[in-house]
Parts: sequence; C-alpha cells; structure tokens
Amino acid sequence: NIKDENERLKKELEIFKSKELGIKYLSSQNKILQQFIDSDEEISDINKDIIIAKVLLDKNSPYLKSIIINRGSRTGVLKGMPVLANNYLIGRVVETNYLSSRVLLLNDLNSRVPVTLDIDGTQAILQGNGGSRLTLEYLPEDYNVNEGINIFTSGKDRIFTPGTPVGITNEDGEVKLYIDPNQLSFVKIDLTKQQKESF
Repeated sequence: NIKDENERLKKELEIFKSKELGIKYLSSQNKILQQFIDSDEEISDINKDIIIAKVLLDKNSPYLKSIIINRGSRTGVLKGMPVLANNYLIGRVVETNYLSSRVLLLNDLNSRVPVTLDIDGTQAILQGNGGSRLTLEYLPEDYNVNEGINIFTSGKDRIFTPGTPVGITNEDGEVKLYIDPNQLSFVKIDLTKQQKESF
C-alpha cells in the first residue's frame, strides 16, 4: 500500500509540475505581450487600422527568412501589407489565407526596400542577404557610408509608410536592424496599406 501510494503521489507531483510549467509559459507570454503593447503608443491609439498578431512559426534557411502569423484575410490582412515590431519595420505580408499569413522578413535574400539615409536624404535600396547585416544598394557612385546613420523607409514603393525606422549603419557600412528578426513573438500589421506588389 505504501508503494502504491508513493507511485500515486509521484504521478500527482508530475501533473502539478506540468501545470506549473504551463502557468509559467502563459505568464511569460503575457509579459512579452504587455511589453510589446507598452513599447508602442498608448493602447487607446491602437485603432482598427493596426492589428496585433502572434508569431506561430519561423521558416529559416541560410538565405530565406520568413515567419507565419496568426492573422489572415479574416481580419483584413492583405498581401503586401507592412509588418512592424515596436514601430520598427521588420517585413511585409507575402501570402495570406483565412486564418494566417506569411511575412517575408527584411533580411530575406529576396527582400528589397527603398530607403533614405537621415544624414543627407540619400536614396538607396536595402537588400536582404540572409544574415543579420543588410546591405545598401544603388547608392551614388563613390558614396561613403559612415557608421551611425539611421535608415528609414522612403515610401517610394507606396507599400511602406515614409519615415518608418529600419536600422542603423555600422563601421562596415552595413545596416543593423533595430529589431532582431529571430526574436519575434508579436508583430503589428498596418491595415491602412492596400495590396500592392512592387518587387
């Protein structure tokens, strides 16, 4: 009887441990979401044109970088809409279905975004390469990219709102994104931008 009781108590203890871990996970997710909301505008400013989505899955390969989110056409998400985290651009919607969407991240090899440099308004194309440091293409000939230049979207593609922060240049002239695409839990979709394919 003592042995049976001991086994029963062990099983109950494992159940309680499992429930405790579940609570810790939910608490952690709640904390991340709260930090995400607090880092944006006041909650009252988040209107019907901005929706929050949870990242369900990362699709990573050496060069292809995308995520799956839990919002789709049911909530008004369309192909081409910009996706942000903490008001920084991280990608755009490239596929949608009723309940989910796929987001192409800025560091994907196929990503190209028209940008402007804050130091003098120089225009360029920010190109993904699969890594953590992006490159600036189509700069003026002999243009010297210094460290510490802030990069913003130019809006020339009519997809991304002009002036959305993207990243900052390093000593090698590469661009470090303000948000690490590999550490995304929640993102925002800007529903004000209509479907448009430009690249």
